[in-house]
Amino acid sequence: MYLKSLSLFFIGLIFCSCEPPISNNCASEFDQLSLLENIGTNIIAPSYASFAQDATTLNTAAISFCNTPNTTTLVGVRSAFQTAWLQWQETAIFEFGPAETEQLRSFMNNFPVFVTRLDEAINSGLYDLNNESYSYTRGFPALDYLLYGTDTSTSAVLNLFSTDANSANRKQYLLDVCNLISSKATSVHDAWKTDGANYLFEFTSTDGIANGKPLSNLVNQLNKAYELIKNNKLGIPISAKTGYLPLLPQNVEAYYSRNSLNLAVAAVEACKKVFMGNASPGDSTGLDNYLKASGAQKGNEDLHLAILNQYDLALSSLANLQANSLHDAIQNDVENVKVAYAAAQNQMVQTKTDMPAALCISITYIDLVDDGD
Repeated sequence: MYLKSLSLFFIGLIFCSCEPPISNNCASEFDQLSLLENIGTNIIAPSYASFAQDATTLNTAAISFCNTPNTTTLVGVRSAFQTAWLQWQETAIFEFGPAETEQLRSFMNNFPVFVTRLDEAINSGLYDLNNESYSYTRGFPALDYLLYGTDTSTSAVLNLFSTDANSANRKQYLLDVCNLISSKATSVHDAWKTDGANYLFEFTSTDGIANGKPLSNLVNQLNKAYELIKNNKLGIPISAKTGYLPLLPQNVEAYYSRNSLNLAVAAVEACKKVFMGNASPGDSTGLDNYLKASGAQKGNEDLHLAILNQYDLALSSLANLQANSLHDAIQNDVENVKVAYAAAQNQMVQTKTDMPAALCISITYIDLVDDGD
C-alpha cells in the first residue's frame, strides 16, 4: 500500500512538472525605460520648451500691441497668438507632474469663452484670473475673443483697444491673460529642465504600470487629451450626445478666429506622434512598440496597427471637410463632421479600453461625459 501511494506521488510530480506555467498576459521583455526616455527627452521636454518660448513671444507681442495699437502690432500679436495656440495642442497631452500641479489645461484652453463674464471683468476692471470662476475667461479662448471679436473688421478691433471708453481696461486684461499664459508655461518648462527641478529624470527613470507611475500617467493623459478632442472639439458643437440637435457651431474652438480645424488636426497629429514615439527619424520607441511586444490583437489585426490606422482615419476625415473651419463645416457639411466625430469615438474604444487592458494599465481619470466607449 505504501509503495502504491509513493508511486502515485511521483507520477503526480511528473505530470505537475509537465504543466506549462501560468502565463501573464501583460508580461513582456519590453524596455519601458527606453520608451519613457524617448518620449520624455525627444517629445515632452522639447514641447514644453517650444511652448514656453512661444508664450514669451506672445507676451512680448501683446505688450507692443498695447503700447501702440495699430495694424502692424495687431498682426504681430495675432500671429504670435496663433503660433502659441498651435503649439499648445501638442503640449496639452501631458497633464501630469508639473502640468497637473499648475492646472495647465484649465488655464490654457477652456472653451467656449464666457463672453458675458469677460466683458464684465473688462468693464469693471475687477477680476482674478487665478480664480476658478474665471476659467472660461482666460487662456487662448479669451485671446481669441479679444483679438478677433465678433466683428471681422480690423479697424473695429483696433478701436476697442484705442478709442473705446474701456480701452485701457481691455489692454490690461489682454496683458494679464498673456502674462498668465507665459508664467504658467515657463513654470512647467522649468520644472522639466535638467538644470531646473528635473522632472524629466523622474519621468525617464521610473518604470512600472501602477497608478501614478510615468507610464500610467502617459497612457491616461494621452486618452484624456484625445477624449477632449472627441468631445469638446467635435462632439459638443454638433450635439453628438443629443441626437445632433441643436447644432452649436458657436461652441467650437477658435470660434472668433475661425482656426478650429487647424487646431483639431494638430491635436490629433500630436496624439499620434506620442503613440508612435516619433519626434524625429530614428526616435521611434513608442506605445505602438510596447503593444507590438505584448502581442495584443484587435480581431485579426495587431492592436498597434489598428490604432495607427484609426489615427490616420481621423486625420483623413478632418481633411475631407469642405470648409475653412469647423464652424463653417458644421453649418455646411455636418454629415462629414459626424464622420470625423465617429472616427474619434472609435479610436477611444481602442486606446481607452483595449490598450490599457493589453498593458494592464488602469484608466484613472474621471470622465464626466458618456462616451459610449
